[in-house]
Amino acid sequence: QRKALYILAQKSPLGKRVFDRPYFVIVEGKKDDFNQGWGQCLAEMLAAQKMNEDSDQEVFGITSNGEVWKFGKLRRNRFTENKTFYTIQDLDQLFAAINYVFQQCERIVDRQVIPQNNQLDGVYEGSGLSNP
Repeated sequence: QRKALYILAQKSPLGKRVFDRPYFVIVEGKKDDFNQGWGQCLAEMLAAQKMNEDSDQEVFGITSNGEVWKFGKLRRNRFTENKTFYTIQDLDQLFAAINYVFQQCERIVDRQVIPQNNQLDGVYEGSGLSNP
């Protein structure tokens, strides 16, 4: 059974169908099997890391069954799972955790954007990253 998969990446100059470096992967966990969800999520995170051609760049991951949300990140060959999980019963904490991941992704994009000819207009336009 196929899981839902979402990838957050900066907009590619090649258009909507081709994305640039991915920073963030979300995988739907079926039937509360978070081990299987993390297995799929980690596989996608490794693929994202390979696409990035930079194992030093963090890739963030979330697996969720819709009720419970678990967060992790991959850097180099080390996967770290946040032992704190979040539920929809406490949306403020859940949204704060999601917002944190978006902020970290935005920091990655900001570090990679290098203005050419000292022109700053439109540098951040189309990054696809914003606060939810």
